[in-house]
Amino acid sequence: MDKQTNIDRLCECFLQTVHQFGRLEKEMHTYGTEQKLHLSETHTIAAVGSYDAINITNLAKLQGVSRSAASQMVSRLVKKDFIQKKISPKTENEVVLSLTKNGKKVWQWHEKQHVWLREKLTPIFAEYPGDTLVQLQSLMEKMQAVWKRIPEQIQ
Repeated sequence: MDKQTNIDRLCECFLQTVHQFGRLEKEMHTYGTEQKLHLSETHTIAAVGSYDAINITNLAKLQGVSRSAASQMVSRLVKKDFIQKKISPKTENEVVLSLTKNGKKVWQWHEKQHVWLREKLTPIFAEYPGDTLVQLQSLMEKMQAVWKRIPEQIQ
């Protein structure tokens, strides 16, 4: 098989993975609560749970979204009673985020899912040389950089 065919197959496999994740992201999840959540909402809850007293600006940076998008997501999750806003103990002009009781429940479920996923992926990655994970991460970051530039390069 020639190099171009390998590149095409890798790109196709990557796109299929993105599509599978996209389907998962569109599904609603309950995580032991009555309210259904999108995966993006769940990941926002997980980020707030993982970083004590995070603010909107740092949440946006962490998730790779605009400050406006992060703010809208937080507002939605405040209304659903998963996140609460508080005045920062460090400065009065900053708002920090924390989880409500429901938010903590979702965060715990999400953490259990990550443990399960690591248990399933660890033996798969163990079949490959030790630096494979580092190489895959580097490859994905470089592919993302290329795809971010596609619209400006094609126009």
